[in-house]
Amino acid sequence: MTARDVRTAAFGKPPRGRRGYQESQVDRFLDRVENTLLGQDDLTAQEVREVRFSRPVFGRRGYDETEVDTFLARVEKQLRDSPPGPGAIPPITTWQQLRALRIPQAGPNQRGYRTSQVDRVLEEVGIALDGMIGASSEEVANTRFALALMNGQGYDRAYLDELMPLLVTALRRRGR
Repeated sequence: MTARDVRTAAFGKPPRGRRGYQESQVDRFLDRVENTLLGQDDLTAQEVREVRFSRPVFGRRGYDETEVDTFLARVEKQLRDSPPGPGAIPPITTWQQLRALRIPQAGPNQRGYRTSQVDRVLEEVGIALDGMIGASSEEVANTRFALALMNGQGYDRAYLDELMPLLVTALRRRGR
């Protein structure tokens, strides 16, 4: 499971007449899970197992308990079996930090993103991070990279799919 999986998780409503979990509490907790998977928080498997959510106010249904509990069980297992390690993406606020990143290559059975496109976009982001004219957060958020022609070529897609939203956030903080 990746931070992107957590960010895009969607839960249904409980059956009529039942109240599930309060949505805002679940969403806040999932933000912590996402940040932990990105190496920016230190949530533990035990904290995931022990989390409790309130019921929504009367008249609201909230998130389906079973769906949330099943999802959090997967998160707990992942944190227990393989806690985030040094491969997590560090915070990036300058071009120098961005240039110091070592983007992993695609695995032998994966077509990665084309390196020339990625390098060009990252250079524009770096320029913008240092306060010069460069890519805007909107441009970076809308960037879609082409895939390399063959398996084993290009940059690892999962890594870049985690990195790009972090760069968008960094640019927004700088008013870009």
